[in-house]
Amino acid sequence: MYSSVLILHSWMRWAVVFLAVAAVINAARPSPANGALLGKAWDRLYMLAIDIQVLIGLILYFGLSPFTVDAMNNVAQAMKTPQLRFWLVEHAVGMLVVMGMVRMGRIMSANSKNPATARRRRLICFSIALLALLASIPWPGLVYGRPLFRFE
Repeated sequence: MYSSVLILHSWMRWAVVFLAVAAVINAARPSPANGALLGKAWDRLYMLAIDIQVLIGLILYFGLSPFTVDAMNNVAQAMKTPQLRFWLVEHAVGMLVVMGMVRMGRIMSANSKNPATARRRRLICFSIALLALLASIPWPGLVYGRPLFRFE
């Protein structure tokens, strides 16, 4: 079960990264003359992908991952070990920041009085979310790194 959920979480990462980049690009596009906000569908897909990814991550975090189970059993020791600290704190907090920034960008743009402000708010929030996303991924070559494409 752990392996299957981990593979799903690993591959879903690429959908999230793709949608994050698409949402930032759409947020950066200027609004047409009629003032319509472009790319709302990308925003929704991005938020949906983040929600699914976080749900899968929470299943791993609180139930299936031996790394977080070990880390939670001895938090003091885990905080001294870079690999365990990453999984216990850094990865989880980073991804929650991503989820929060995406939601904040959507809400703040929806509450904007004009399209230029809405676009700027989306761009700022989605850009911060993309940077947090990229910083929180366990890239290969790092102490806590994982393969780019997991098959087993």
